[in-house]
Amino acid sequence: MRDDRLVTVEITGGVMPPTTFPLLPRALDSLWSALQFRPLSRPQWLWFERYLTGPCAERVVAEYLNYTGPLSLPVILPEGVHHLRIDWAPPGDVR
Repeated sequence: MRDDRLVTVEITGGVMPPTTFPLLPRALDSLWSALQFRPLSRPQWLWFERYLTGPCAERVVAEYLNYTGPLSLPVILPEGVHHLRIDWAPPGDVR
């Protein structure tokens, strides 16, 4: 499934500033790159690995965005709770 819409992602707290990508798979890769070496709990690390890089990651996230709207998930780090956010960019946004 390829959804050729711009997607904006961020991880709050300075982990990853809001960034817009031309394709969802690139956005998911970028989120995983920002998280994979952070001190996450093992269950949290495994969950993010599966849902950002797994074989169905793109489809699952695209369906969520299409049917439910913006996705916001807590990211628990030693310094506190941050939020991973994914949403389709508004029409007219330019990368």
